[in-house]
Amino acid sequence: MEARLLDLIYSTVADPLRWKDVLVGVSDHIGALGGMLAYVPPPSARRPPTQILGRLPEEPSLIFRERHAWNPWTVAISRYQTGKAVSANSLLEPGSIRKTEFYADVLAPWGHADIIDINHKALSVDGAAGGFGFCLSDRSAGRTEEHVRRLDPLTPHLCRALEASLLVGSHADGKRQISVILDLMPNAALMLDGRGCITQANRAAETLLRQSDGIAFNSTGGLEIVSTLSGERQALSRALKSVLDVAAGADATISEPVRISRASGAAPLLLIAVPLPRPSFPFWELVAPSRALVVIVDPAAKSRATSSAVQAAYGLTAAEARVALLLASGVTGAQMPGLLGVTAATVKTQLRCCFEKTGTHSQAELSRLFTMFPPTGRPDHH
Repeated sequence: MEARLLDLIYSTVADPLRWKDVLVGVSDHIGALGGMLAYVPPPSARRPPTQILGRLPEEPSLIFRERHAWNPWTVAISRYQTGKAVSANSLLEPGSIRKTEFYADVLAPWGHADIIDINHKALSVDGAAGGFGFCLSDRSAGRTEEHVRRLDPLTPHLCRALEASLLVGSHADGKRQISVILDLMPNAALMLDGRGCITQANRAAETLLRQSDGIAFNSTGGLEIVSTLSGERQALSRALKSVLDVAAGADATISEPVRISRASGAAPLLLIAVPLPRPSFPFWELVAPSRALVVIVDPAAKSRATSSAVQAAYGLTAAEARVALLLASGVTGAQMPGLLGVTAATVKTQLRCCFEKTGTHSQAELSRLFTMFPPTGRPDHH
Protein backbone atom coordinates (compact mmCIF):
# COMPACT_ATOMS: atom_id res chain seq x y z
CA MET A 1 0.00 0.00 0.00
CA GLU A 2 2.74 2.49 0.94
CA ALA A 3 4.64 1.91 -2.35
CA ARG A 4 1.48 2.66 -4.36
CA LEU A 5 0.90 5.73 -2.21
CA LEU A 6 4.44 6.98 -2.87
CA ASP A 7 3.87 6.56 -6.61
CA LEU A 8 0.69 8.62 -6.25
CA ILE A 9 2.47 11.33 -4.23
CA TYR A 10 5.26 11.77 -6.80
CA SER A 11 2.81 11.71 -9.71
CA THR A 12 1.82 15.23 -8.62
CA VAL A 13 5.10 16.59 -10.00
CA ALA A 14 3.87 15.89 -13.54
CA ASP A 15 0.20 16.47 -12.73
CA PRO A 16 -0.38 18.80 -9.75
CA LEU A 17 -4.15 18.35 -10.10
CA ARG A 18 -3.64 14.90 -8.49
CA TRP A 19 -2.98 16.45 -5.08
CA LYS A 20 -6.63 15.92 -4.19
CA ASP A 21 -6.18 12.17 -4.78
CA VAL A 22 -3.03 12.22 -2.65
CA LEU A 23 -4.88 13.87 0.24
CA VAL A 24 -7.60 11.21 0.10
CA GLY A 25 -5.05 8.39 -0.17
CA VAL A 26 -2.99 9.62 2.80
CA SER A 27 -6.18 10.16 4.85
CA ASP A 28 -7.22 6.56 4.24
CA HIS A 29 -3.72 5.35 5.13
CA ILE A 30 -3.59 7.09 8.51
CA GLY A 31 -7.32 6.86 9.36
CA ALA A 32 -8.29 10.53 8.95
CA LEU A 33 -11.61 11.95 7.81
CA GLY A 34 -9.90 13.84 4.96
CA GLY A 35 -6.98 16.08 4.17
CA MET A 36 -6.09 19.55 2.93
CA LEU A 37 -3.20 21.43 1.42
CA ALA A 38 -3.43 25.01 2.68
CA TYR A 39 -1.64 28.34 2.51
CA VAL A 40 -2.69 31.08 4.95
CA PRO A 41 -1.32 34.53 4.05
CA PRO A 42 -0.19 36.82 6.86
CA PRO A 43 -3.05 38.89 8.36
CA SER A 44 -1.61 42.08 6.83
CA ALA A 45 -2.08 40.67 3.31
CA ARG A 46 -5.88 40.69 3.67
CA ARG A 47 -6.22 37.83 1.19
CA PRO A 48 -8.15 34.59 1.69
CA PRO A 49 -6.26 31.34 2.22
CA THR A 50 -5.62 28.95 -0.65
CA GLN A 51 -6.82 25.38 -0.13
CA ILE A 52 -7.06 22.04 -1.88
CA LEU A 53 -9.46 19.67 -0.16
CA GLY A 54 -9.44 15.89 -0.20
CA ARG A 55 -12.78 14.45 0.99
CA LEU A 56 -13.43 17.38 3.30
CA PRO A 57 -16.69 19.37 3.01
CA GLU A 58 -16.49 22.77 1.35
CA GLU A 59 -18.82 24.58 3.76
CA PRO A 60 -16.63 24.52 6.90
CA SER A 61 -13.60 25.32 4.74
CA LEU A 62 -15.41 28.37 3.37
CA ILE A 63 -16.15 29.56 6.92
CA PHE A 64 -12.50 28.94 7.80
CA ARG A 65 -11.30 31.04 4.85
CA GLU A 66 -13.72 33.88 5.50
CA ARG A 67 -13.63 34.19 9.30
CA HIS A 68 -11.17 31.89 11.04
CA ALA A 69 -7.99 31.65 8.96
CA TRP A 70 -5.80 32.62 11.91
CA ASN A 71 -7.43 30.37 14.51
CA PRO A 72 -5.59 28.85 17.51
CA TRP A 73 -4.58 25.82 15.45
CA THR A 74 -3.07 27.97 12.68
CA VAL A 75 -1.20 30.15 15.16
CA ALA A 76 0.21 27.14 17.02
CA ILE A 77 1.24 25.29 13.86
CA SER A 78 2.90 28.41 12.38
CA ARG A 79 5.29 28.43 15.37
CA TYR A 80 6.12 24.73 15.10
CA GLN A 81 9.07 23.32 13.18
CA THR A 82 8.62 22.60 9.49
CA GLY A 83 8.63 19.17 7.89
CA LYS A 84 7.40 17.24 10.91
CA ALA A 85 3.93 15.84 11.61
CA VAL A 86 2.24 17.00 14.82
CA SER A 87 -1.20 17.08 16.43
CA ALA A 88 -2.52 20.65 16.59
CA ASN A 89 -4.24 20.00 19.91
CA SER A 90 -0.95 18.83 21.43
CA LEU A 91 0.37 22.39 20.99
CA LEU A 92 -2.51 23.95 22.99
CA GLU A 93 -3.80 23.79 26.53
CA PRO A 94 -5.97 20.64 26.82
CA GLY A 95 -9.59 21.38 25.91
CA SER A 96 -8.93 25.05 25.05
CA ILE A 97 -9.90 24.68 21.39
CA ARG A 98 -13.47 23.75 22.41
CA LYS A 99 -13.91 27.18 24.00
CA THR A 100 -13.33 29.08 20.73
CA GLU A 101 -15.69 30.41 18.06
CA PHE A 102 -13.57 28.51 15.55
CA TYR A 103 -14.59 25.25 17.20
CA ALA A 104 -18.27 26.22 17.35
CA ASP A 105 -18.39 27.49 13.74
CA VAL A 106 -16.10 25.07 11.92
CA LEU A 107 -15.09 21.99 13.92
CA ALA A 108 -18.08 20.90 16.00
CA PRO A 109 -20.76 20.93 13.24
CA TRP A 110 -18.70 18.53 11.12
CA GLY A 111 -17.16 16.40 13.87
CA HIS A 112 -13.55 17.54 13.49
CA ALA A 113 -11.79 17.06 16.81
CA ASP A 114 -8.09 17.38 15.92
CA ILE A 115 -5.82 17.83 12.92
CA ILE A 116 -2.44 16.28 12.16
CA ASP A 117 -0.39 19.00 10.47
CA ILE A 118 2.85 19.21 8.52
CA ASN A 119 4.14 22.77 8.41
CA HIS A 120 5.90 23.23 5.04
CA LYS A 121 8.85 25.63 4.82
CA ALA A 122 7.98 26.92 1.32
CA LEU A 123 4.54 28.03 2.53
CA SER A 124 5.65 29.37 5.90
CA VAL A 125 7.62 32.52 5.10
CA ASP A 126 7.06 36.24 5.68
CA GLY A 127 4.47 35.66 8.39
CA ALA A 128 2.41 33.12 6.41
CA ALA A 129 1.53 29.56 7.40
CA GLY A 130 0.87 26.51 5.28
CA GLY A 131 1.30 22.84 4.62
CA PHE A 132 -0.67 19.61 4.95
CA GLY A 133 -3.47 18.90 7.40
CA PHE A 134 -5.43 15.70 8.07
CA CYS A 135 -8.61 16.01 10.13
CA LEU A 136 -9.50 13.49 12.82
CA SER A 137 -12.89 12.59 14.29
CA ASP A 138 -13.62 12.38 18.01
CA ARG A 139 -13.05 8.63 17.89
CA SER A 140 -9.73 8.96 16.07
CA ALA A 141 -8.51 11.91 18.14
CA GLY A 142 -7.91 9.59 21.07
CA ARG A 143 -5.17 7.85 19.06
CA THR A 144 -3.28 10.85 17.72
CA GLU A 145 0.16 9.36 18.43
CA GLU A 146 -0.71 6.37 16.25
CA HIS A 147 -1.85 8.64 13.41
CA VAL A 148 1.34 10.69 13.66
CA ARG A 149 3.47 7.52 13.53
CA ARG A 150 1.66 6.35 10.39
CA LEU A 151 2.14 9.75 8.76
CA ASP A 152 5.82 10.21 9.69
CA PRO A 153 7.28 7.96 6.93
CA LEU A 154 5.24 9.82 4.28
CA THR A 155 6.08 13.32 5.53
CA PRO A 156 9.40 13.87 3.68
CA HIS A 157 7.87 12.54 0.46
CA LEU A 158 4.88 14.87 0.70
CA CYS A 159 7.20 17.82 1.30
CA ARG A 160 9.55 16.94 -1.57
CA ALA A 161 6.66 16.43 -4.01
CA LEU A 162 5.15 19.78 -3.08
CA GLU A 163 8.50 21.53 -3.51
CA ALA A 164 8.80 19.95 -6.97
CA SER A 165 5.26 21.01 -7.87
CA LEU A 166 6.03 24.59 -6.90
CA LEU A 167 9.31 24.49 -8.86
CA VAL A 168 7.43 23.39 -11.97
CA GLY A 169 4.96 26.23 -11.42
CA SER A 170 7.74 28.80 -11.30
CA HIS A 171 8.67 27.81 -14.88
CA ALA A 172 5.15 27.30 -16.20
CA ASP A 173 4.18 30.85 -17.11
CA GLY A 174 5.59 30.72 -20.65
CA LYS A 175 7.99 33.60 -20.07
CA ARG A 176 9.55 33.42 -23.55
CA GLN A 177 6.15 33.36 -25.24
CA ILE A 178 4.97 36.30 -23.14
CA SER A 179 8.05 38.30 -24.20
CA VAL A 180 7.20 37.72 -27.86
CA ILE A 181 3.58 38.76 -27.31
CA LEU A 182 4.59 41.91 -25.42
CA ASP A 183 6.94 42.98 -28.21
CA LEU A 184 4.18 42.55 -30.77
CA MET A 185 1.90 44.93 -28.87
CA PRO A 186 1.82 48.46 -30.36
CA ASN A 187 1.62 50.19 -26.96
CA ALA A 188 4.00 50.11 -24.03
CA ALA A 189 3.17 46.96 -22.06
CA LEU A 190 4.63 45.22 -19.02
CA MET A 191 3.94 42.47 -16.50
CA LEU A 192 3.76 42.81 -12.73
CA ASP A 193 4.23 40.17 -10.05
CA GLY A 194 2.07 39.90 -6.95
CA ARG A 195 4.04 42.64 -5.18
CA GLY A 196 3.64 45.09 -8.06
CA CYS A 197 7.22 44.75 -9.34
CA ILE A 198 7.94 44.55 -13.05
CA THR A 199 8.79 41.05 -14.29
CA GLN A 200 8.81 41.79 -18.04
CA ALA A 201 8.46 44.86 -20.26
CA ASN A 202 8.45 45.36 -24.01
CA ARG A 203 10.81 47.76 -25.74
CA ALA A 204 8.16 50.49 -25.96
CA ALA A 205 7.61 50.33 -22.18
CA GLU A 206 11.33 50.39 -21.40
CA THR A 207 11.82 53.43 -23.62
CA LEU A 208 8.85 55.25 -22.13
CA LEU A 209 9.80 54.53 -18.52
CA ARG A 210 13.42 55.58 -19.00
CA GLN A 211 12.23 58.99 -20.17
CA SER A 212 10.90 59.58 -16.62
CA ASP A 213 8.15 61.72 -18.07
CA GLY A 214 5.04 60.84 -16.05
CA ILE A 215 6.14 57.40 -14.88
CA ALA A 216 9.53 55.72 -14.47
CA PHE A 217 11.33 52.68 -13.11
CA ASN A 218 12.06 52.96 -9.42
CA SER A 219 14.95 51.37 -7.57
CA THR A 220 13.02 48.16 -6.82
CA GLY A 221 11.77 47.62 -10.35
CA GLY A 222 8.25 48.87 -9.62
CA LEU A 223 6.25 51.68 -11.14
CA GLU A 224 6.70 55.22 -9.86
CA ILE A 225 4.76 58.32 -10.87
CA VAL A 226 7.14 61.21 -11.45
CA SER A 227 4.32 63.79 -11.59
CA THR A 228 4.12 66.15 -8.62
CA LEU A 229 0.36 65.57 -8.42
CA SER A 230 -0.14 63.36 -5.38
CA GLY A 231 -3.65 62.49 -6.54
CA GLU A 232 -2.21 60.73 -9.57
CA ARG A 233 0.29 58.78 -7.46
CA GLN A 234 -2.53 57.61 -5.23
CA ALA A 235 -4.73 56.72 -8.20
CA LEU A 236 -1.98 54.58 -9.73
CA SER A 237 -1.32 52.85 -6.42
CA ARG A 238 -5.03 52.09 -5.96
CA ALA A 239 -5.37 50.82 -9.53
CA LEU A 240 -2.43 48.44 -9.27
CA LYS A 241 -3.49 47.19 -5.84
CA SER A 242 -7.04 46.46 -6.99
CA VAL A 243 -5.83 44.51 -10.02
CA LEU A 244 -3.34 42.47 -7.98
CA ASP A 245 -6.01 41.78 -5.35
CA VAL A 246 -8.33 40.43 -8.05
CA ALA A 247 -5.48 38.35 -9.50
CA ALA A 248 -4.91 36.87 -6.04
CA GLY A 249 -8.58 35.88 -5.74
CA ALA A 250 -9.79 38.66 -3.46
CA ASP A 251 -13.27 40.12 -3.86
CA ALA A 252 -12.25 43.51 -5.25
CA THR A 253 -13.29 45.88 -8.03
CA ILE A 254 -10.82 46.77 -10.77
CA SER A 255 -10.14 50.51 -10.95
CA GLU A 256 -10.78 52.63 -14.02
CA PRO A 257 -7.82 53.49 -16.31
CA VAL A 258 -5.47 56.06 -14.75
CA ARG A 259 -4.60 59.36 -16.45
CA ILE A 260 -0.99 60.44 -15.81
CA SER A 261 0.20 63.99 -16.50
CA ARG A 262 3.65 64.61 -18.00
CA ALA A 263 6.12 67.28 -16.93
CA SER A 264 7.19 67.81 -20.55
CA GLY A 265 3.74 69.08 -21.46
CA ALA A 266 3.13 66.14 -23.80
CA ALA A 267 -0.32 64.59 -23.92
CA PRO A 268 -1.13 62.68 -20.70
CA LEU A 269 -0.52 58.93 -20.59
CA LEU A 270 -3.37 56.49 -20.02
CA LEU A 271 -2.50 53.46 -17.89
CA ILE A 272 -4.73 50.37 -18.07
CA ALA A 273 -4.11 47.41 -15.74
CA VAL A 274 -5.82 44.01 -15.97
CA PRO A 275 -5.39 40.84 -13.88
CA LEU A 276 -4.03 37.72 -15.56
CA PRO A 277 -6.01 34.44 -15.43
CA ARG A 278 -5.39 32.33 -12.37
CA PRO A 279 -3.27 29.18 -12.90
CA SER A 280 -4.94 25.76 -13.08
CA PHE A 281 -3.10 24.62 -9.93
CA PRO A 282 -3.96 27.20 -7.23
CA PHE A 283 -0.63 26.91 -5.39
CA TRP A 284 1.21 28.08 -8.50
CA GLU A 285 -0.13 31.52 -7.61
CA LEU A 286 2.48 31.57 -4.85
CA VAL A 287 5.36 31.22 -7.31
CA ALA A 288 3.99 32.51 -10.64
CA PRO A 289 5.94 35.71 -11.38
CA SER A 290 3.37 37.46 -13.59
CA ARG A 291 0.02 38.42 -12.07
CA ALA A 292 -1.10 41.51 -14.02
CA LEU A 293 -0.70 43.11 -17.43
CA VAL A 294 -0.23 46.89 -17.62
CA VAL A 295 -0.71 48.74 -20.91
CA ILE A 296 0.40 52.39 -21.18
CA VAL A 297 -1.15 54.36 -24.02
CA ASP A 298 0.98 57.29 -25.20
CA PRO A 299 -1.20 59.49 -27.47
CA ALA A 300 1.87 61.17 -28.96
CA ALA A 301 3.37 57.84 -29.98
CA LYS A 302 0.05 56.71 -31.39
CA SER A 303 -0.22 59.90 -33.44
CA ARG A 304 3.23 59.28 -34.90
CA ALA A 305 2.35 55.65 -35.66
CA THR A 306 -0.90 56.68 -37.35
CA SER A 307 0.87 59.31 -39.43
CA SER A 308 3.37 56.67 -40.57
CA ALA A 309 0.53 54.29 -41.46
CA VAL A 310 -1.19 57.00 -43.53
CA GLN A 311 2.01 57.80 -45.40
CA ALA A 312 2.69 54.13 -46.11
CA ALA A 313 -0.88 53.39 -47.23
CA TYR A 314 -1.23 56.24 -49.73
CA GLY A 315 2.30 57.40 -50.47
CA LEU A 316 1.78 60.74 -48.76
CA THR A 317 4.58 62.98 -47.60
CA ALA A 318 4.82 63.83 -43.89
CA ALA A 319 3.32 67.28 -44.57
CA GLU A 320 0.47 65.82 -46.61
CA ALA A 321 -0.29 63.20 -43.94
CA ARG A 322 -0.33 65.95 -41.29
CA VAL A 323 -2.92 67.93 -43.24
CA ALA A 324 -5.07 64.82 -43.89
CA LEU A 325 -5.10 63.82 -40.23
CA LEU A 326 -5.91 67.37 -39.10
CA LEU A 327 -8.86 67.29 -41.46
CA ALA A 328 -10.03 63.97 -40.02
CA SER A 329 -9.73 65.35 -36.48
CA GLY A 330 -12.21 68.16 -37.26
CA VAL A 331 -9.91 71.02 -38.30
CA THR A 332 -11.10 72.78 -41.45
CA GLY A 333 -8.87 73.73 -44.36
CA ALA A 334 -9.37 77.41 -43.55
CA GLN A 335 -8.05 76.88 -39.98
CA MET A 336 -4.90 75.03 -40.99
CA PRO A 337 -2.66 77.94 -42.13
CA GLY A 338 -2.84 79.60 -38.73
CA LEU A 339 -2.42 76.29 -36.88
CA LEU A 340 0.53 75.06 -38.97
CA GLY A 341 2.22 78.41 -39.64
CA VAL A 342 2.10 78.04 -43.42
CA THR A 343 0.30 79.91 -46.18
CA ALA A 344 -3.18 79.07 -47.43
CA ALA A 345 -1.66 78.29 -50.84
CA THR A 346 0.62 75.66 -49.25
CA VAL A 347 -2.32 74.01 -47.52
CA LYS A 348 -4.31 74.08 -50.78
CA THR A 349 -1.45 72.40 -52.65
CA GLN A 350 -1.04 69.73 -49.97
CA LEU A 351 -4.76 68.99 -49.98
CA ARG A 352 -4.79 68.71 -53.80
CA CYS A 353 -1.96 66.15 -53.56
CA CYS A 354 -3.95 64.21 -50.95
CA PHE A 355 -6.97 64.13 -53.28
CA GLU A 356 -4.87 62.80 -56.17
CA LYS A 357 -3.09 60.12 -54.14
CA THR A 358 -6.20 58.86 -52.30
CA GLY A 359 -8.68 59.11 -55.16
CA THR A 360 -10.93 61.55 -53.27
CA HIS A 361 -12.41 64.78 -54.61
CA SER A 362 -13.29 66.91 -51.59
CA GLN A 363 -12.30 67.67 -48.01
CA ALA A 364 -15.41 65.80 -46.80
CA GLU A 365 -14.43 62.62 -48.71
CA LEU A 366 -10.85 62.84 -47.48
CA SER A 367 -12.02 63.32 -43.90
CA ARG A 368 -14.35 60.29 -44.10
CA LEU A 369 -11.55 58.16 -45.57
CA PHE A 370 -9.24 58.79 -42.63
CA THR A 371 -11.83 58.14 -39.93
CA MET A 372 -10.94 54.45 -40.38
CA PHE A 373 -7.57 55.16 -38.77
CA PRO A 374 -7.27 55.26 -34.94
CA PRO A 375 -7.96 58.65 -33.28
CA THR A 376 -4.76 60.69 -33.06
CA GLY A 377 -5.23 64.13 -31.63
CA ARG A 378 -3.84 67.08 -33.58
CA PRO A 379 -0.33 66.56 -34.94
CA ASP A 380 2.33 68.85 -33.57
CA HIS A 381 3.10 71.66 -36.03
CA HIS A 382 6.70 72.09 -34.86
